Amino acid sequence: MQIILSSQQSQILQSLVQQGGYVSLEEAIDTALVLLADEIVQQNSDSTPEYLAWVEQTRLKIEQGLQAAERGDVLDVEEVLARLRSKVETARSTSL
Repeated sequence: MQIILSSQQSQILQSLVQQGGYVSLEEAIDTALVLLADEIVQQNSDSTPEYLAWVEQTRLKIEQGLQAAERGDVLDVEEVLARLRSKVETARSTSL
Protein backbone atom coordinates (compact mmCIF):
# COMPACT_ATOMS: atom_id res chain seq x y z
CA MET A 1 0.00 0.00 0.00
CA GLN A 2 1.31 3.41 -0.86
CA ILE A 3 0.49 6.37 1.36
CA ILE A 4 1.16 9.98 0.46
CA LEU A 5 1.90 12.21 3.43
CA SER A 6 1.26 15.92 3.56
CA SER A 7 4.30 18.15 3.89
CA GLN A 8 3.35 18.84 7.51
CA GLN A 9 3.14 15.13 8.29
CA SER A 10 6.51 14.52 6.63
CA GLN A 11 8.10 17.36 8.59
CA ILE A 12 6.76 16.01 11.87
CA LEU A 13 8.11 12.52 11.16
CA GLN A 14 11.49 13.79 10.01
CA SER A 15 11.74 15.98 13.10
CA LEU A 16 11.02 13.01 15.36
CA VAL A 17 13.76 10.97 13.68
CA GLN A 18 16.26 13.83 13.75
CA GLN A 19 15.64 14.39 17.46
CA GLY A 20 16.73 10.80 18.03
CA GLY A 21 13.39 9.53 19.27
CA TYR A 22 13.11 7.04 16.42
CA VAL A 23 15.59 5.17 14.26
CA SER A 24 13.56 5.59 11.07
CA LEU A 25 10.42 7.11 9.62
CA GLU A 26 8.86 3.64 9.60
CA GLU A 27 9.44 3.25 13.34
CA ALA A 28 7.83 6.64 14.02
CA ILE A 29 4.81 5.68 11.88
CA ASP A 30 4.55 2.28 13.60
CA THR A 31 4.49 4.00 16.98
CA ALA A 32 1.87 6.47 15.80
CA LEU A 33 -0.35 3.62 14.61
CA VAL A 34 0.02 1.76 17.91
CA LEU A 35 -0.91 4.94 19.80
CA LEU A 36 -3.94 5.42 17.54
CA ALA A 37 -5.05 1.84 18.18
CA ASP A 38 -4.57 2.40 21.93
CA GLU A 39 -6.71 5.51 21.77
CA ILE A 40 -9.49 3.63 20.01
CA VAL A 41 -9.30 0.84 22.59
CA GLN A 42 -9.41 3.40 25.41
CA GLN A 43 -12.51 5.01 23.90
CA ASN A 44 -14.22 1.62 23.78
CA SER A 45 -12.81 0.27 27.03
CA ASP A 46 -16.17 0.31 28.82
CA SER A 47 -17.54 -2.25 26.39
CA THR A 48 -14.38 -4.35 26.12
CA PRO A 49 -12.57 -4.60 29.48
CA GLU A 50 -11.36 -8.12 28.70
CA TYR A 51 -9.81 -6.93 25.45
CA LEU A 52 -8.15 -4.01 27.20
CA ALA A 53 -6.67 -6.39 29.79
CA TRP A 54 -5.45 -8.67 27.00
CA VAL A 55 -3.80 -5.71 25.21
CA GLU A 56 -1.97 -4.71 28.39
CA GLN A 57 -0.90 -8.29 29.11
CA THR A 58 0.37 -8.65 25.54
CA ARG A 59 2.23 -5.35 25.76
CA LEU A 60 3.99 -6.54 28.93
CA LYS A 61 4.96 -9.83 27.28
CA ILE A 62 6.38 -7.99 24.28
CA GLU A 63 8.39 -5.72 26.56
CA GLN A 64 9.75 -8.74 28.44
CA GLY A 65 10.68 -10.37 25.14
CA LEU A 66 12.48 -7.27 23.93
CA GLN A 67 14.43 -7.03 27.16
CA ALA A 68 15.38 -10.71 26.92
CA ALA A 69 16.52 -10.22 23.31
CA GLU A 70 18.66 -7.25 24.32
CA ARG A 71 20.36 -9.49 26.90
CA GLY A 72 20.94 -12.11 24.22
CA ASP A 73 18.47 -14.47 25.88
CA VAL A 74 16.83 -15.79 22.72
CA LEU A 75 15.63 -19.19 21.55
CA ASP A 76 16.65 -21.08 18.45
CA VAL A 77 13.92 -21.10 15.81
CA GLU A 78 13.74 -24.90 15.84
CA GLU A 79 13.14 -24.88 19.59
CA VAL A 80 10.36 -22.32 19.23
CA LEU A 81 8.69 -24.34 16.49
CA ALA A 82 8.97 -27.53 18.55
CA ARG A 83 7.29 -25.81 21.50
CA LEU A 84 4.50 -24.47 19.29
CA ARG A 85 3.93 -27.89 17.73
CA SER A 86 3.74 -29.39 21.21
CA LYS A 87 1.15 -26.83 22.27
CA VAL A 88 -0.92 -27.51 19.16
CA GLU A 89 -0.82 -31.25 19.77
CA THR A 90 -1.80 -30.77 23.43
CA ALA A 91 -4.70 -28.54 22.41
CA ARG A 92 -5.86 -31.07 19.83
CA SER A 93 -5.75 -33.96 22.28
CA THR A 94 -7.67 -32.08 24.98
CA SER A 95 -10.36 -30.89 22.55
CA LEU A 96 -11.28 -34.40 21.42
